[in-house]
Amino acid sequence: MNRHSEAVREDDLEEGRWKHPTPVTAELASTWVDKGRRLSIPMLELAGPVADPATVVPQVVEKESERLYGNFMLAWLDNSSEPRVVNHLPDAAFFLQLLDLTYGPVFELRPELRSLLSGTSRPEMSLTNDVLQIQLGTVQGNYSMIRHHALMLFYAALWLDEPERSGWFDLYDQLVTYVDGRPEGRPSLEQIGLTESGAFEDFAALSGRTLTAPEARQLLNDPEALKRIIDYQLYAAVAIGLLWREYRALPEDLREGWHREQLSRGYVSPDYLEDNWLNKE
Repeated sequence: MNRHSEAVREDDLEEGRWKHPTPVTAELASTWVDKGRRLSIPMLELAGPVADPATVVPQVVEKESERLYGNFMLAWLDNSSEPRVVNHLPDAAFFLQLLDLTYGPVFELRPELRSLLSGTSRPEMSLTNDVLQIQLGTVQGNYSMIRHHALMLFYAALWLDEPERSGWFDLYDQLVTYVDGRPEGRPSLEQIGLTESGAFEDFAALSGRTLTAPEARQLLNDPEALKRIIDYQLYAAVAIGLLWREYRALPEDLREGWHREQLSRGYVSPDYLEDNWLNKE
């Protein structure tokens, strides 16, 4: 990976346009969704009764009024019809800049990891994880976008090609170390729940400020306004890192059983990943 990111940064806004856009083209989206469908097949078999296989297609959302949370959320699901749909933004620039801010403390120590944001691997993860999610049943009303959704993003990272696969897992691992090393340490389960609910309130309240370059620049320079959102993104990444630490410690012959347990039992449990979160060893 390169040491310097090609992804958008604060100074990458120029004359009302992103200097370094990261388009999610129809061709890329179709490639990623097809990849997610293919790789999800064995996972759905292991999920057993939780699995709900379906045809999945991507759909770009050009109209700003039809986006779920402005430019905050790169992809989101619609399972109200057949085939099921993974909606996505036409460009990932703002989303990647937000992650750049979130992961900044680790990038300061490991600047070479910032180049993960320069390509299309993270936008790919946004779509492939949704392809798996839209074909699985889970808890109703108690779904956590930090705890439960970490499993979907874990698989999306696992499905990446190298060297991006190893790079993202290295980054997630380093983010666990960073959060655990702060004076306040890892937040409690109650705190991550409050962070998650607060972040989604802010997604709704601030979404309009993500749609034009001047307002986006102003927002990205306002860490207080983005605090709950950045914390949410950080803790979601830590949850992926915790799954990675557990998975990589397993012998190869035990991994299929791990997948079955996570998909068929863990993902449908309201307390999913709580033990991992509380275990700081």
